[in-house]
Amino acid sequence: MLYADYVVIEWMVLPSFTDSLWGAFHVLAFNSVLFLAFLAHLRAMITDPGIVPMHKNNELTKVRVLPMSDDDYSDESDTDVFLKKPSFVGEDWSLCTKCESFRPPRAHHCRICRRCIRKMDHHCPWVNNCVGEFNQKHFLQFIFYVGILSAYAIGLIITSWVYHDHYGVTGAKGPYGERAQHTKVIHTICLTIESALFGLFVLAVACDQLQAIFNEETVVESVVRRGAGRIRRRPAKSKYELLREVCGPGHWSLWVLPCTSLTAERDFVHFPIDLKNMNV
Repeated sequence: MLYADYVVIEWMVLPSFTDSLWGAFHVLAFNSVLFLAFLAHLRAMITDPGIVPMHKNNELTKVRVLPMSDDDYSDESDTDVFLKKPSFVGEDWSLCTKCESFRPPRAHHCRICRRCIRKMDHHCPWVNNCVGEFNQKHFLQFIFYVGILSAYAIGLIITSWVYHDHYGVTGAKGPYGERAQHTKVIHTICLTIESALFGLFVLAVACDQLQAIFNEETVVESVVRRGAGRIRRRPAKSKYELLREVCGPGHWSLWVLPCTSLTAERDFVHFPIDLKNMNV
């Protein structure tokens, strides 16, 4: 994105809008979107995606995991796991034998983070973090701004060549000759390819994310459902309500600002020090 910022300003905007306020406008607008993209990326990277905390009590409870088949009750097929069960764990919570913790509904284990993540969608190498309940909003904002930057850059490329001045700074008959125009052509090709690739990629990711939100089913849940041969259930909530769950209860115009997080409003998973274990 820094390369795109350099090409847009130095080779597209300034040579084409030297004596116009449109040059300052495009520079300010493009860099504002770029700043929001970096901020959204930072928030998606450092925000807790919804890691299910592990209980630190030293007292252990022996849990027996029964075999899958009802007609097999041999001791060899049983699995003994030593876990700690806090008193608030409900019947709809599941047991993760990998990180040895109880997790709320729709939480899944990430093999890279080695922890269970609430409403885990996938582990994204772009942000070096899982995309889960608390940072999916920032991930959506990041791909949204990258898409805007890609479309904006292509629009400025077209505009700069429409108003290209052969006697200007980057013109063949300008002060720097044909070398400047050839350099602009090379930057144009590189930026067009970069913008097209990033734009198409984030468009595909955005469609995938919105489909997961509107279907009320993460990528992990979709894979599990298809593997079990089950039919996807129809969401009981409207699309607007589902978006509010991801982006927050504020006005929809505030959903594009990477300034707030859902963690403080929904973080009900905690382990008080004085919790007592209960037998499973």
